[in-house]
Amino acid sequence: MIKRYKLNESERDLLFIQPIDTGGDGGWQGLLIKLQLQFNTQNMHIELDDNDLERIQRYAFDYGNGGWETRLTGIFGRHLGQELGR
Repeated sequence: MIKRYKLNESERDLLFIQPIDTGGDGGWQGLLIKLQLQFNTQNMHIELDDNDLERIQRYAFDYGNGGWETRLTGIFGRHLGQELGR
């Protein structure tokens, strides 16, 4: 199922911190680039499917503590809660 979320400017800015040319560098970088490509800059909406939501949760909580966890909760916490839907 696809769900649509409207990001605010600060959430958008967090999403786009990741340079687009780093998409091949690893799992979480690839996830952030994928999410950037799914973001509609015209209406500030991002569409996420169940696989996207599972990956967001996994990268935010299952791999230790790093900058991407904070970034993911900063982008999606307002919509999914601080546990990102877990």
